[in-house]
Amino acid sequence: MRVLAFFGAGVICVLLAAAPGRADTVAITASGTIQPRCGVSVQQAFSSADFSTSGSSVAQALVDCNTGFRINITSANGAAKTTNQASSGFTNSLPYSLKLSVPLDSGSPVEATCTSGTLMSGQASCALSPNNASGLSSGGKSAINQIATLTASWAPPFQKLVAGSYSDTLTVSIASVP
Repeated sequence: MRVLAFFGAGVICVLLAAAPGRADTVAITASGTIQPRCGVSVQQAFSSADFSTSGSSVAQALVDCNTGFRINITSANGAAKTTNQASSGFTNSLPYSLKLSVPLDSGSPVEATCTSGTLMSGQASCALSPNNASGLSSGGKSAINQIATLTASWAPPFQKLVAGSYSDTLTVSIASVP
């Protein structure tokens, strides 16, 4: 009986020693990143216009930037032009102004207006000019799926416009800026 009591007391001691055992804990950290994205696509092109009188035409572009960005625009011709030759007293080039307004996810939209001549390759004098390193800046704000408005405005030049089909090609460049 003594052996049994001694053995029973030994089992109780082992159980008591194991009972308050320590729990192991593990910390697991979850992390990830969201890569900056910035893009622009045409939503609505400029409509055909009558350049013989003052007027304007509107186009729209979808801006999708989840980070700050800058925009520059390049004009192929620096004006709306026709390939038809202009005789004395006529011109085959119609300068215009271009306004770009981009709504931001917070705050007021960013806007700039430039003359078509300042949008030529190599120019930097206007916020939208292709060689302006700052471009039209969002000031670090995003514009996720926002519709930007481009408004081209013109007035007939002092010289008369020669008959023909006038056009210019605008290239909108957008880049993320952290």
